[in-house]
Amino acid sequence: MQRIIFVLAARLRSRSSFSSFTLALAAVTFACVVSQSVIPLRAQEQTAPSGTPSAAPDTTPANAAPVGPDEVVLTIGEVKVTAAEFEKVLVALPPQFGGTVNSMGKRGFAEQYANLRGLAMEGEKRQIDQSENFQQMMAFQRILQLAQVTLNQLATAGTVIQTGEVTEYYESHQAEFEQLKLRGIFVSFQSGAAPAGSPPQPGGGQAGSAKPQRTETEARAKAESLMNRIRAGEEMATMARTDSDHASFAKSGDFGFVGRSQFTPEIANAVFALKPDLVSEPLRDPGGFFLFRVEEKRVQPLEEAQASIRSNLRQQKLGNVLAKVRSDYPITFNPRYFSESAPAGAATPATPVSPAQ
Repeated sequence: MQRIIFVLAARLRSRSSFSSFTLALAAVTFACVVSQSVIPLRAQEQTAPSGTPSAAPDTTPANAAPVGPDEVVLTIGEVKVTAAEFEKVLVALPPQFGGTVNSMGKRGFAEQYANLRGLAMEGEKRQIDQSENFQQMMAFQRILQLAQVTLNQLATAGTVIQTGEVTEYYESHQAEFEQLKLRGIFVSFQSGAAPAGSPPQPGGGQAGSAKPQRTETEARAKAESLMNRIRAGEEMATMARTDSDHASFAKSGDFGFVGRSQFTPEIANAVFALKPDLVSEPLRDPGGFFLFRVEEKRVQPLEEAQASIRSNLRQQKLGNVLAKVRSDYPITFNPRYFSESAPAGAATPATPVSPAQ
């Protein structure tokens, strides 16, 4: 399959702007061929002159005998494809093409596969596959595929998480699972930025009215006025419904339970230092000012947190595995060849890359 893709890519390269031998090239080429067809059979049926045969409808009887693995199911020119060979093609497809194949059906995919393979056969006849350019493409494709399969194996075999590991992490990192039930009001100013760590708010708050166009000074003054009114005894929930520019206005400012990671460090530190039932000072966000009141504190239950814990532990284990691979295969650069400035955080030329990077 990969050889077929790259024969086609080599043909297209002579007439288009392909400039790098990447997996993206193969994926885009194959996706275009599979989903739209280089030679769309449906279009042929619509435009072919009279007398031109079209693809025959499937007339296989419902009670037909099963097809054996060695039985020929597809012929392309002089090439015969058995059922077993075609099934191997389907199994070898990258996961991202699974939906396309399912939507087209096995026969529909076979038609497009035949078109693709026919073009590849034409490329072989033209000896495109013997060119140095093509061989370079195939060599790079092998590196990409081998690296991807290896990564998948490392991620599967090297990141198994046991229940005991989840429990141990949860019990030793309780601070990470502290949560607050918050009620809040957001007063926006004109900056073009959405509240950090909060859901987008189409059409602004206050029952879908247009977002107010305030300066930062005006927004701070309004937030301070609202804070003083709440501290004087007015109901924050009522004020959130009428004065908040956040999507939570529809729920009277109820943010539910939130963790530290859902806010910027500055806002998180201020909010988690609040005592229950006290309203905060205006807390500046890139797009406005928050007022928050803590209504309840808790530690997130293990059953709610375990999915994120498992994900974090898998990422940690995979990071360790990849660091070991980088350590086993250190990288050095010739500074006379790679003379451009290295990006921030990149390895220093002529120096082995640290596993921690």
